[in-house]
Amino acid sequence: MKTETYKEKSCIAAKYKFLSGFKSSCRRLTPLIIFLAIMLFYGCKSEKETEAIPKTKKVPSVSVQAAQKTDMISYIDITGTIEANIFTNITAPADGIVESLSARENQRVENDKVIAIIDPIDRVALISENQLKLEQIEKALNNTEQGSIERERLTGELEKAKQDLEYAKNMYRTVPVVCPMSGLVTKRFIDKGSRVSVRDNMFTITDMNSLVIKASVNEKFFSAIRQGKKLPLVLYAYPNDTLQGMISLVYPQVDPVTRNIKFDVKILNFNKKLLPGMMTAIKIPVSVKEDAVTVPEHAILTSPQEENFLFVVNSDNVALRRLVEKGISSANKIEVVSGLKEGEQVVVAGQELLKDSMKVKIVN
Repeated sequence: MKTETYKEKSCIAAKYKFLSGFKSSCRRLTPLIIFLAIMLFYGCKSEKETEAIPKTKKVPSVSVQAAQKTDMISYIDITGTIEANIFTNITAPADGIVESLSARENQRVENDKVIAIIDPIDRVALISENQLKLEQIEKALNNTEQGSIERERLTGELEKAKQDLEYAKNMYRTVPVVCPMSGLVTKRFIDKGSRVSVRDNMFTITDMNSLVIKASVNEKFFSAIRQGKKLPLVLYAYPNDTLQGMISLVYPQVDPVTRNIKFDVKILNFNKKLLPGMMTAIKIPVSVKEDAVTVPEHAILTSPQEENFLFVVNSDNVALRRLVEKGISSANKIEVVSGLKEGEQVVVAGQELLKDSMKVKIVN
């Protein structure tokens, strides 16, 4: 029989100790392993059961409106200014000082009436010179003794200075400013005592019966501007009044810089006060389409590829994406030239989230 060495006995003892410890650890871990296995089993089962439940998709709600045939009128909006066709600017006839003034702003003046008087510069200078000489003689006379020869000499000079002053006043007359037409003073550039030069503006006289709206439009709309044509308009000063105007004049020239055509509009049947410079909004019809298929403007969307489209709902409540071609627009409606027929149900609310062939729910 082979005798075991001490080293071999030590190895056998160590192996026995390790196996005993491992069996003990397994006995302690077994309940935990079983618990984890049970949880994993039921967790997988619950997930499979959840996957087995079918998901319900939410049907989007939309509002629809039938495409209609209507007569469409396309307008352009422009701005005009009220001005007078008959007016005049009165300028100074001479250099001088405004001696008197009888016309004020917002005052009516009559033809051939004097509305101001100008004292010419030459007359003013001559009178001032003689007036100064007269005052100097009077001062010297007051400082001389009664009965002296110097006083007699100064008395003679005083009489001559008075005659010279009177002569200057009579020889150089004041210059009257005569009104050339009847009308309203809409601008006054001078006051009494103002110094003026020849051709300086003094007044603007306006015939208030000749007030019209001055406007212009690009030459591509020339066919829409015809004399006698009536147009809807709104005065900024009277925004609550709906007015009508008539084209009274189309100017026979195109502006070479702006390429615009000027025209005048006469306001019809309006008795409220108008003033030059008032602003007006004018609507000009530039295109007319009869029996045009129309939808609300917001019903049409634009894709990133710049394609215009809308959604049409069929009898199965399915929204179909439809490419369309737009025409003229007016009053929040737009013409659909192609891609849509009269009576088709067009989505007018809720279309932003739709996709082609999507089931929808129609609500009011």
